[in-house]
Amino acid sequence: MNRSRFSQLAHARLTYSAPIGEAAVQELLTLLPLDASSSVVDIGCGRAQLLCQLAAHVGLSATGVDLDAEALAQARGHERVHLIHQAADDFQPTERFDLAICIGSSHALGGLAPALVRLRELTKPGGYILLGEAYWKKEPAQAYLDAFGGSRDEMLPFAGTIEQALAAGLSPVWNAVSSEQDWDHYEGLYRFAMSRFLTEHPDDPDADAFRQRSETWYNAYLRWGRETMGFALTLFQTSASY
Repeated sequence: MNRSRFSQLAHARLTYSAPIGEAAVQELLTLLPLDASSSVVDIGCGRAQLLCQLAAHVGLSATGVDLDAEALAQARGHERVHLIHQAADDFQPTERFDLAICIGSSHALGGLAPALVRLRELTKPGGYILLGEAYWKKEPAQAYLDAFGGSRDEMLPFAGTIEQALAAGLSPVWNAVSSEQDWDHYEGLYRFAMSRFLTEHPDDPDADAFRQRSETWYNAYLRWGRETMGFALTLFQTSASY
């Protein structure tokens, strides 16, 4: 199955490729101490929705890095956002940034712990890191893991995420946890968009695989996921000197 294509189709009706509430984004935009001279990078930016909002909000220039060419194609068009088609590990800028973003993409940097270290390296002393990371709200049922081919060690409880960040020398300064409404909105539109695509394109070569994946994922979410998996946006500040 073409997972990249599946993701693009399933996210078609969503503003963000994660269960992020608009209220949290608007609060974040008012809190971040950025202006037109600030520099921002988003690692694993995908369609770069939040990056484009930041650029438009304060008129700054921003950089998005992603290996998914199709996602980047959807993000093109904002004159202040520079998009780089490149693996995250290969991205070697010549300067540090005021804000480094990584939302749902820590795997692109080798997992949470190495991602936090790399994000700190990309950020100026005293700068900020915005992390979007899923976490376990409770111990996942084995049936839930089996349903989508997951494993217990794919993520941590939320406290474990914070412990990893503190170990990387980061200080949490703001947090927004996705609500059940945020999750239902995200998973519902994720499922609905794929359902509509399959209805309108029954002869698509990927139809059978996409249908099985979509049904299995949404059923698992409704049975177990709502009570088991969480998601949080957390803003960290780096030390003024390191």
